[in-house]
Amino acid sequence: MPGELRRGFKADAERLAIDVRAELGLGVLDPFDCIELCKRLGVPVLTVPELMSAGASPRSIRCLLLPNARFSALTVAAGTKRLIVYNPAHPAGRRANSLAHELSHILLEHPLLPALGNGGCRLWNSTLEGEADWQAGALLVPRDSALEWMRSNGSVEEGAIQFGVSQALFQWRVNQTGVIRQLNASTSFRRR
Repeated sequence: MPGELRRGFKADAERLAIDVRAELGLGVLDPFDCIELCKRLGVPVLTVPELMSAGASPRSIRCLLLPNARFSALTVAAGTKRLIVYNPAHPAGRRANSLAHELSHILLEHPLLPALGNGGCRLWNSTLEGEADWQAGALLVPRDSALEWMRSNGSVEEGAIQFGVSQALFQWRVNQTGVIRQLNASTSFRRR
């Protein structure tokens, strides 16, 4: 989950999530469809096995899908064009978060950086990755959505199902956005 983010980023991310969800016609309790946003943005989405039709070797595909490979998703760029590739073997909630994370890099217009450095080591920009993590969470479960869900239902487990995310992500959003603090301060929630 994200570390240090610039002042005001979290509020900006919530506003962007609300705007994007409104453009998709989503209500406060509607799940976010990453594939639909990709279609609207003209960003193709492929699973790792579908890369074989683009010329990837079966061996490469098998390596990416090994459990210890831990490959989730990535964005490939060619000029201004983008392509997202994801691992279909992961649980649905993780796939949603992985796709939302990659979409967040695109929505936030993050600069294109090489994925690998000298010797094949993974390059990692913690600021950009932290922003994409937070924005992905905001797209999938905006603060207002988490608050409304918890007020009316109160179940993290069912909230995760409703929004198509993992329980860990839903709980993280409830905790990190102050929803739980707000609910605990509310007399109506405490009386349940």
